[in-house]
Amino acid sequence: MNDTPDISRPRQSDIAQRAGVSISTVSRVLAGEKGISASIQTKVLGVAAELGYPLRPTANQASGVTLEGKKILALMAAERATGDIGAFYHDIFDTLRSLAQTDGFELDIRLLHQKQIDEALTQRVCEVDGLLAIGLDPEDEIIHRITQGVVQPVLVNSADPAMLMDCISPSNFYGGAMAARRLLELGHRKVAYIGPHHRHTIRERMRGFRQTIEEEGATYEECLLSTVESGFGQAGDAVRQLLAKDPGTTGIFCMNDAIALGALGAAQELGLAVPDDLSIIGFDDLPFAELSTPRLSTIRVDRREIAREAVELLRRRMTEPSANARHIQLGVQLVEGQTAGQAKNTGKAAGDA
Repeated sequence: MNDTPDISRPRQSDIAQRAGVSISTVSRVLAGEKGISASIQTKVLGVAAELGYPLRPTANQASGVTLEGKKILALMAAERATGDIGAFYHDIFDTLRSLAQTDGFELDIRLLHQKQIDEALTQRVCEVDGLLAIGLDPEDEIIHRITQGVVQPVLVNSADPAMLMDCISPSNFYGGAMAARRLLELGHRKVAYIGPHHRHTIRERMRGFRQTIEEEGATYEECLLSTVESGFGQAGDAVRQLLAKDPGTTGIFCMNDAIALGALGAAQELGLAVPDDLSIIGFDDLPFAELSTPRLSTIRVDRREIAREAVELLRRRMTEPSANARHIQLGVQLVEGQTAGQAKNTGKAAGDA
């Protein structure tokens, strides 16, 4: 009997080392388990095949169709790709480009104005294998036009309340609720929301905040901004109006970090100490949030994971064109920062500094 082990057969540890992942991840991918990003599945299965590891049929099928050689079109409204909002989408596009390289698909990114929805775009939609609609909502004219084609889009950083289209977004409702709970834990009883309300995702963020505040019997105020260029300037005006109306307000939740920084600047101009006199929490945890003085307290969104899950949704849709729509919500994290602190008994009126 030959007891010499077969050293020619690759082991899962060999795959893990080559793919740069843990052995447990390799085991899950090879077993066809769900919950692993498309890019990781592709990398592990590719390395396994390269090393000659015997793959079960379920493992071959786990990642669905290969994206190699596929044409993927990513559309985004031009006005959302620049300025304060554009900073949010930078990581999403950067990750999509990286995935295009590793997974071998052709990525065509187009920034569109509403007036650019023409026959050429409609024709392009019909020529691609997959479609990502980034920062676009079901009611947008662009979505209406492109869904007339044969390719069903995946909505990225968006939601479809009718559940007709696949979509991926951060957990906006629970993110808003998380901000509210933090302010309540710090003793704030008079709080406000500052931001627009033109998108379903934003309204969910606002709803989570409001519902949590009202359940605790605290006082809640809304300062709704216009949908155009909502950012530093409008946030500053909103803070001034809010504190003039009710100087007792001690906590503010802002729709995004840009608005939060505008609120922070206005508070400092009014002579208020943040967070001693006024606490402020943002949303997104963009790079400039870490650079503010004091460091912004905010809710972190993993924008790169949004991109990875969007590609996985796209792969699933291409594998199962008639499958029911899926809405994925990614968890968010509280970043303590330095702009949310213990509430005093009453707010400090502007000019009392």
